[in-house]
Amino acid sequence: MKNIVGQLWKLALITFTGTLGSITFGLMLHGSEVFNYTGINFAFVAFGISGAFIFSFYHVYGLSNSITAAVIMSVFQFIIASNWMPMLNAGFWSFGVNLPVIWLAFLFERKLAALHGAKFLVVGIVYGAVFVLLTLIVGMMRESTQIPSTVFRDNFIDGLLIGLGMGLGVQAGEANIHSIRTGKHSP
Repeated sequence: MKNIVGQLWKLALITFTGTLGSITFGLMLHGSEVFNYTGINFAFVAFGISGAFIFSFYHVYGLSNSITAAVIMSVFQFIIASNWMPMLNAGFWSFGVNLPVIWLAFLFERKLAALHGAKFLVVGIVYGAVFVLLTLIVGMMRESTQIPSTVFRDNFIDGLLIGLGMGLGVQAGEANIHSIRTGKHSP
């Protein structure tokens, strides 16, 4: 029982700190509009929660459970987003942002360990790139193939800031878990 409580505590802490990081960056850029669930700025809340949740599942339970968490979060976001945007767009954005997080979580935990405090930079850059790629894909599916460069820049910045904030929060949550477990502060 103690083990289950410990795992749930870790899941909650990492998810909370990652979400808080993403929302904080969103508030600085878009104000309270990030809480309007029918607006595009809600991505800071939605993808902050889902990304942090997937990262926390990878940290606590490993790869197979993080894949399950990513699919569940994607389906949940798809159902909600399809109420106010075209279903195809909702599908691309829901699955297109969340599924790469599995790969990011693997890198974050295993391959980027040497970067210590700078892992969040990789998360931010990848999120920015994913947002640009999804903007291109969704834009190409529409009748108009002309997408202004400002749309790509704005989406890159939003993705970058969602990733940076969420990555910082996840790192903070993991650092707190490490310091409590070892009784000392991590570098």
